[in-house]
Amino acid sequence: MKSDERLDDLLDRIVGEYSDALAAGRPPDRTAFLARVGPTVRPGLERCLKMIEAGLASVPPGPMPLTPGKTFGRYELKRELGRGGMAVVWLAHDTELERAVALKILRPGLAMDGRHLDRFRREALAVAKLRHPHIVQIYDVGEERGYSYLAMEFIEGPSLATVLGAVEKKRYSADELRRAAGAPHMAPGAADFEQAVSMLLAQVADALSTAHEKGLVHRDIKPSNVLLRSDGSAVVADFGLAMSDGDPALSMSGDTLGTPYYMSPEQARLSEVQVDHRTDVYSLGVTLFEALAGTRPFDGENILEVFEAIKTRLPASLSSIEKRASKQAAAVVRMAMAHDREQRYPTAAAFKEDLQALAEGRATRAWKQHGGRLRSAWTEMRWMSSGQPYEYKSRTKVLGLPLVHVHLGPRRRGQKMRVAKGWIAVGDLAYGGITVGGISVGLFAHGGVSLGLLSSFGGLAVALGWAAGGCALGGISMGGVSIGYLAFGGVALGHAALGGIARGKYAMGGDAQGEFVISDRRQDVTVEEWWAGAFPFLDL
Repeated sequence: MKSDERLDDLLDRIVGEYSDALAAGRPPDRTAFLARVGPTVRPGLERCLKMIEAGLASVPPGPMPLTPGKTFGRYELKRELGRGGMAVVWLAHDTELERAVALKILRPGLAMDGRHLDRFRREALAVAKLRHPHIVQIYDVGEERGYSYLAMEFIEGPSLATVLGAVEKKRYSADELRRAAGAPHMAPGAADFEQAVSMLLAQVADALSTAHEKGLVHRDIKPSNVLLRSDGSAVVADFGLAMSDGDPALSMSGDTLGTPYYMSPEQARLSEVQVDHRTDVYSLGVTLFEALAGTRPFDGENILEVFEAIKTRLPASLSSIEKRASKQAAAVVRMAMAHDREQRYPTAAAFKEDLQALAEGRATRAWKQHGGRLRSAWTEMRWMSSGQPYEYKSRTKVLGLPLVHVHLGPRRRGQKMRVAKGWIAVGDLAYGGITVGGISVGLFAHGGVSLGLLSSFGGLAVALGWAAGGCALGGISMGGVSIGYLAFGGVALGHAALGGIARGKYAMGGDAQGEFVISDRRQDVTVEEWWAGAFPFLDL
């Protein structure tokens, strides 16, 4: 696996190659395919490959192989442009109309599954309803020699994902974006990187607004689905997941939901919830975040971790990750990516207006409503106190640890203990500097079971320094049962012990035993002198 290849792209390629081999009558070596991914992904991929095998068990010999120069009805294949888990895209020549087209061809193995055919046809029907300069046009749809295909407008330029990958972040200028896109006339008049990106995505928002007016929700907005023409203008592609506004989200047992990293919280719930046009607003907000910050707001080692992050965490502030991003841009991202969709832009058109304001250096609606840092802190506090699962993890790190990492709210049934690691850490299991949790380990630890270097407070508290709790073990300990060099408690055991029951060299208490004792029955002056010397501020 190439180091720069994203996991979702690799999985798409593996699934596609596997289904192609089966469709061509060449049983693939499943073990070899599984060896191409890491151990955490392997079980899920194996289940997927087995499902493909089951669906293709009775597939007839595959159709003709696709190679450059082959004729495909009225189209002549030129070269492969790209491939994913569902389809292969070829540059082709339309011999009747004498023009270049992008020919999207459904993998023959997937044609055996009615859901994939439905999605393929849905894309054609969806885009056929739309006429917009920033939405890819579909010219033809049909079947040829066992293949289902769409003939689409050929966009010569790269995808936004490719462009963002080529941007040198240290330059962060409009000219750098134009260089990476190979489009010197992109975003005319834009003075800086933020303005150029905003101008580009305003075109995407305008296209989405038209789709939404027709009752269509794209559901898979992401940088790789934004293509760039040679003049630098943006075009929205891949309406394969588009459905009517208000349709329920497709579940794991149904069809593809979209790309996890760009899903809205309502999509990530993986249930029959109503998803409307504001899910596209959220996904475009994620795209804006990634373009300006150079990183996605949520990541994880697997899809379920990404879903969990989207559902339970608020994204870090854009300006905390990219210092060059303006407060206006941070406010726009925050509004577009609001966890509660009622707090997002109500329409793609409203989002477009703020993107245009960013591009022109004007104040945005989001900033006017945002109210600055005070409003941001209030938003965080409302979410923390909502009683819902909540996670906050600051992007700023010191010695490899986040400054703050917090898990709050109830755990779902069957969910593992939530681990928080940070200089301030709160969670079911907390590690770091100042820690609070069911199990807490840190310099200053607080929790049910707490292990602290300097201090510890909890039901069971252990520390080299000061420990206090139901049962406390430390240099200085206080608790129901207390063990330490200096011990105070109902039962105190230590070099010097003070308690109802005290055991130590210097012991004071109702029931005290030791070398030197002050109790109801015995008064050793040495004990009083020792305690007075250790704590001169006490009037002993």
